[in-house]
Amino acid sequence: MPAKGNGVKWVVPAVLMLLTALAARAGVSLLIYALAALPVVSAVLSYTSGKWGAAGVCAAAALSCAFTLPSPALIPALVWCAGCAAVPCVPLKNKILRPVMWGSLCVLVWLICFSLAMKATDGNTVNGIAQALCNLTDQSPYRDTILLNAYSMGLARLKGTEGLIPAVRVMGNVVIEEATRTELLNSLRVSLEETLPALLCDLAVYHTALTVLLCTLLPDWRRRRHGEEGELPPIERWYMPRRMGAAVFALGLGWLLLIMSDGGISMYMGLLSTAVFRAAFTVQGVGLMIWLEKKVGVRAAARNFWAVLLSVLAPIVPIVLGVIDQRRDARHLRPHKEAE
Repeated sequence: MPAKGNGVKWVVPAVLMLLTALAARAGVSLLIYALAALPVVSAVLSYTSGKWGAAGVCAAAALSCAFTLPSPALIPALVWCAGCAAVPCVPLKNKILRPVMWGSLCVLVWLICFSLAMKATDGNTVNGIAQALCNLTDQSPYRDTILLNAYSMGLARLKGTEGLIPAVRVMGNVVIEEATRTELLNSLRVSLEETLPALLCDLAVYHTALTVLLCTLLPDWRRRRHGEEGELPPIERWYMPRRMGAAVFALGLGWLLLIMSDGGISMYMGLLSTAVFRAAFTVQGVGLMIWLEKKVGVRAAARNFWAVLLSVLAPIVPIVLGVIDQRRDARHLRPHKEAE
């Protein structure tokens, strides 16, 4: 049941609608960031402010997209807003289906985006995106600063240059010679063409996983704060059944596809498989870390903080812990093989 009283039920959605309009007025990039958080906002509001409060914010986001986004981006944005309004409203007996629906929405929108990108670039999606990013960089008033940062990160190179590139500061702004800028832009485009396939696959998988996690954990956290039962167990009690774990282990063979692939669909299958493998066992490992911290008496806020920090700074650690937990069942959560 949504929380009642104290005016929060309607004030929070109204404030979020206003912020969505301001984000749209500020520009396309800020609106895109706001849309990325829309599922989490909708999931939490469906509990705290009711389904109509969540639907109102999603409707405001859709209107902002209609007046702000260019036509190619409008279709996935409207599907995204409609899905964010619909998923919390669907009555379900099996609560595990709600995270599946959030994940399906993310996958659907990513597929629409990739399909539109392929159509716009005549199948050369990676090259088209790389060229578009370089064009945006070249048109930015901070293009020289961006190129300088790209050079320092190794994404852009100059022939026969070591150390600092020839650049000067005028009124606090970095200024690079035209010939140098052109060479840096060309080098940046080549680097993007090499790194974008892995980056896009990781972005799609991790965005989907993070959306599902937050849409599941945050509403349940609010429920438990009000003394109610969560729809799903706390994350320290999450685990993969044996069959699902075996399927995820099989996805680890995607590394072999990457080694043997010379590009094309096999490369993308390998990238997606390895990204799903890492994401699944990261969640499993985070659950094990939080369980261990709880067992030794670490406070709740500190447990979550250290789990997130370790996942960001040393992402291999939760993956290894997740693999160990799946193989050894360190938390003793899974039933016997006969029962499962």
